[in-house]
Amino acid sequence: MKKSSVFVSALLLFVYGAKSQSRFAVKTGLNLANQSKNISIPQLPSIQQHTESLIGYQFGVVYKTILSKNLFLSAEPAFSVIGSSMTLLGSDGGSYATDEKLGYIELPLIFQYSLKKLYFGVGPSMGLKLFSKLSGFENRTFNITSYKSMDAAGNLLVGYSLSKKIDFNARYSHGLMNIIKDPGYAKTKNRFFNFSVLCYLK
Repeated sequence: MKKSSVFVSALLLFVYGAKSQSRFAVKTGLNLANQSKNISIPQLPSIQQHTESLIGYQFGVVYKTILSKNLFLSAEPAFSVIGSSMTLLGSDGGSYATDEKLGYIELPLIFQYSLKKLYFGVGPSMGLKLFSKLSGFENRTFNITSYKSMDAAGNLLVGYSLSKKIDFNARYSHGLMNIIKDPGYAKTKNRFFNFSVLCYLK
């Protein structure tokens, strides 16, 4: 129900935004991603699994409407690859450098405040998982079936308008949900930085 209300709210905002000036852009960029992984068993100390950053990518579109002189609403649906890297111990006793990659269709809704060429933003995002894979473990690739199909995050953004046609921005996305289907004592949350170039078509 909560997930549906986010998208209904987005639709209402865009009905309002359609009455005002709008802009359309394509975007592409890189993700510097990681995950927090914790195992918490009652009466035992919490264990945090060590993970390292994974470089992913993102591409999509941007629809931006003017709400007032300095306030904008931006929707940025995109395909985004995030995850983490880690070292796992195999059944043969060997150590394997593995990459855990998750692909999402992501919809951030960002309220932006503009100070001439510099702008700042904040807002939520929803993600629909397309795939989740573990590669490199015992020199094989596995589909990860233990992750939920949806994710939610909070976002902070800063950007700079190089010209009327080109923007650069950086966004930090902090996962709010434990993405494990049957969490038990385990918890995994996504987080990533995105660095993008936007090319406005209108």
